Amino acid sequence: MSAFDGSILKDNKMTNFSPLSLYFVWHPADEPTVKSLVEFCTTQLQRDVKKPFSRAINLPIFYRTTRQKGVPSPIATLSEKTLIFPFVGKEAAADREWSDYLEGLPATKDCHVVPIAMDEDGLRLDLGKRNFIRSFQFERAYMKEYLLISIAHEIYRYGLNESFDPIGLGKNNALKIFLSHAKDGKHGINVAAALKAFIDNSNMRNFFDATDIAAGYRFDEEIRAHIQGSTLIAIHSDPYSSRYWCQLEVLAAKDLDRPMIAVDCLEEFEDRRFPFASNIPGVHVHPEGDITHKDLLRILSVTILETVRFFYSKQLLLYYKNVGWIGSDAEIRPRPPEVSDVDKILTYDAGSICYKHTTIVYPEPPVYVEELKFLSELGINIHTPLTYNTYVLKGKNIGISVSDPSEEELTAIGQSAFHLVQLSQALARHLLARECTLVYGGDLRENGFTQFIFDEALSLQTRLQTQDIHVENFIAWPIYNNDSIDVKRWKAKYRSVADMIELPLPEDVKGVVPSASVYLPPTNVQNLFVWSRSLTAMREQIIEKCDARICAGGKHANYKGMMPGVLEEVLLALEKERPIYLLGGFGGITATLCQCMLEEVVPQKLTRKWQIANNLGYSDLLRYFAKIAPQFSVDYPAVVSKLKKADLRNGLTKSENETLFTTPFVDEAVHLVLKGLKSIGERASI
Repeated sequence: MSAFDGSILKDNKMTNFSPLSLYFVWHPADEPTVKSLVEFCTTQLQRDVKKPFSRAINLPIFYRTTRQKGVPSPIATLSEKTLIFPFVGKEAAADREWSDYLEGLPATKDCHVVPIAMDEDGLRLDLGKRNFIRSFQFERAYMKEYLLISIAHEIYRYGLNESFDPIGLGKNNALKIFLSHAKDGKHGINVAAALKAFIDNSNMRNFFDATDIAAGYRFDEEIRAHIQGSTLIAIHSDPYSSRYWCQLEVLAAKDLDRPMIAVDCLEEFEDRRFPFASNIPGVHVHPEGDITHKDLLRILSVTILETVRFFYSKQLLLYYKNVGWIGSDAEIRPRPPEVSDVDKILTYDAGSICYKHTTIVYPEPPVYVEELKFLSELGINIHTPLTYNTYVLKGKNIGISVSDPSEEELTAIGQSAFHLVQLSQALARHLLARECTLVYGGDLRENGFTQFIFDEALSLQTRLQTQDIHVENFIAWPIYNNDSIDVKRWKAKYRSVADMIELPLPEDVKGVVPSASVYLPPTNVQNLFVWSRSLTAMREQIIEKCDARICAGGKHANYKGMMPGVLEEVLLALEKERPIYLLGGFGGITATLCQCMLEEVVPQKLTRKWQIANNLGYSDLLRYFAKIAPQFSVDYPAVVSKLKKADLRNGLTKSENETLFTTPFVDEAVHLVLKGLKSIGERASI
């Protein structure tokens, strides 16, 4: 019997950690058309991995397609709510297997399917008589923008709008927009009129319902009632901030906790920007001439995206409360706190100031501490999830190993390389904020995991204004002998957060290497043997250095060592009795190791036969090892036996490890890792 039973994988069930997740589905023949559309929508709905501290939505997004004949795996509804967006065209409609797959997509009260018709033939599929987003009717020049607005509006309507009417049509469920502008500001009036006309006279009326209060109406009779259920667009013309009614509209939106954006169309000058109209996203449009079609779509895109971010942030922070990441007594704010929030935190009673809340939690990223000094001086604790209830890991060395599986493997589990990048950045962010030293072993290259982790460390150092950000990056011989000019520049760039530890050539292979100062390409069996020994030596030093090890992804094939790198690291960590965290929900060899621990069967990919069949020249390398260094040969049955009996020593329960083995959610994986590290630390201090 394995150390873990297979209940999680077999039942395909998991605790609903996430309030909302999305799936994009498409036929492989439609890849050339759909991929760019999906990538555009994904970049707008997720955190930008190249901007580590961007204040963006970060929705869990997964994919379903194939790279060969057949259909993808079924969609498991793992969130409280799931939205599925299948792209449907003639390819899917003509393919019986795919038609059946699409018609069988889950449809429950917690799972909503919104089909996207790519052409007239896509409408021929009967997907539960659901109304289609008809992308083929969108203006070709602005296809991506129209599609994004359509998708984001469905996310808001179904996933985030508490007053959603499932049988309502058009404006019954459209996002309400309140246009706040000065009635004597010429350019503001032009922007408001153009927006309203664009919405009322195009298909945008299906997504937005714009309100523009006519002059002469009383504030207390109409404005607050309209703002109550709306997203406010503050149109900043020159006189806007000085107008009494505009100020009241902004104050009402802040008081009622409504999403807001600013449209800046200043012509010349404003002598004072109303302070309560800040702390919100802004869009600039040129004040001269007619507002363009592109400008209108930019404004509406930012409006719907900020609305989604605003309400999703609130839901996500509530989920963090439910799992104990943040305290049940914390006040949640969907924006960084500001002066307008004081009356939500403090009250004046019988001559004394009383606290309604002493802790505020707002979404990532944290703002600079000086911005919130006025609240902290009142005794209010202000945090994001990153800084809340931080269990300090100072003096601990935590190793992480995150690398890409093959593209085919990622496609099979509905993910992309960006899932692992986001995971690596989230782990780095939370671990480094807790003052540990992050131990990593990776080469520097553009858009590689090492670069993304280092960028996260640099941003964290600036944002938290601390020098206690430390990464030790081990580099095996002979990789650093092949450094380009760009790599040398990167090493200089990251020197404030990272120590580059270049390991020497191992002693036992010096006799077969012409020169230790020259790059040795892995082009023949002897050279591959040297590479393997160098990589093993590096991993041994990393594991010796680490107090705990975190693994995700990793290749099954086409590696440079004597076995898959993550597998070797796990075996070394088990031998050294180091705590291990296996994040199997992100695929790769880590998922196979989790499968080995959970199930009775031996995974095929952990057999000598499979490894030889899928790695060119691997049988030659194994023979070379058996001849030159038999003590390092790989015994796959022994490896499997060791994995099945593994004691991970990671402070998590059996059930928690099973969840960690399978969750595809970055937040849940990070939460469990931190929980395990805290448990180990508390146990050690008893």
